[in-house]
Amino acid sequence: MTYDDEYEDDLVDRKATFGGRMRLYLLVLLIGIGIGLGLFWNRIVITVHSGEAGVLYRWSNGTEMDEIYGEGLHVIWPWNVMTVYNVRLQTRERGYTMLTKGGLPIELEIAVRYQPDLRMLPLLHVTVGPDYLNKILFPETEAVLRRAVGQYTPEQVYTSDRGFLETIVVSSLTNTEDRYVIVDDVLVRSVKLPPTVRDAVERKLTLSEEQKAYEYRIGIERKEAERKAIEADGIRSYQNIIKQSLTADLLRWQGIQATRDLAASPNSKTVVIGSGPDGLPLILGGDR
Repeated sequence: MTYDDEYEDDLVDRKATFGGRMRLYLLVLLIGIGIGLGLFWNRIVITVHSGEAGVLYRWSNGTEMDEIYGEGLHVIWPWNVMTVYNVRLQTRERGYTMLTKGGLPIELEIAVRYQPDLRMLPLLHVTVGPDYLNKILFPETEAVLRRAVGQYTPEQVYTSDRGFLETIVVSSLTNTEDRYVIVDDVLVRSVKLPPTVRDAVERKLTLSEEQKAYEYRIGIERKEAERKAIEADGIRSYQNIIKQSLTADLLRWQGIQATRDLAASPNSKTVVIGSGPDGLPLILGGDR
């Protein structure tokens, strides 16, 4: 074997070794990429579902203020972060213990219907963040409720038709819309008073309803008395009119007509011709 042959064989071996190393490196690279994709898949491939919207934070220049990512699949670099918000109309409930005008505590179960303002979502993300419900919505609603409830007595809060909710809703809308959240409504689901206060209020309501029932019955009796008085006046007027039209000759004539009708009837009777107390014949019936 000549020197040239040995050189060629050595060159082939080196190429084979280099090719094997390259394949190994490529395999390691592919495995690394696969592991990286597996580890960072949720940071690379972002799915925005129906009723959601995303805000992207870029590591290089911060939050994108001029773009909102809608529904669908989005691919981003793993060092960037996309925050997905639920932009549907939502309802959350929370209980509060508040003091009324008299200083007595009441428990309110409040339901807030709200949704983020989609147009202002990047500003909401920058100024407040995803926990806006506990940072601005509930605290401001509680503050408005405390001011409103503090103007009423426990009885008014317990028995009212929740008319003060209009004030609460308007105030909540004004306060939260400044922070990029739309409040659709605020509802009082339940009102709980201390047991002693609740019993006193319910007893008062019962007595009030009984009083209304008595007043209603008295009104009925008063109307019945008025009806009877009107009826008596009518009867009295009728009798006065009849009395004025009855004369002795008229009564005697009607008696004669009645006597003639009785005499013509088939019933057995005895007619005595003469004058009775009124100058009329006497009729004695056969049946006693």
